[in-house]
Amino acid sequence: MELITLKIFNTEIEAEMLKVYLETNGIEAYVFGNIMANTFNLFNNTNEGVQLKVVENDFEKASELVVEFYNKDNQ
Repeated sequence: MELITLKIFNTEIEAEMLKVYLETNGIEAYVFGNIMANTFNLFNNTNEGVQLKVVENDFEKASELVVEFYNKDNQ
C-alpha cells in the first residue's frame, strides 16, 4: 500500500477536517506532521506542513472529494 500526498495544510485542524470528510465518503486518509513539528521546522527552514495522504488507488476519487468539500462551503 503506497501512500501519496493529496494536500498539504498549514494546520493539523484543517487536515483533520478534510480527513473526516474523506473517511465519511469511504476513503481512508492519514495525517502526517503536527503543529509542534512545524513550529520546530520553521527554525530550520524546512517546513513541509501537515500532509494529508491517501492510498494511491484512491487518489483520483479523493481529489474529486476535495473539490466537492471546498465547493460546498461556497454554495
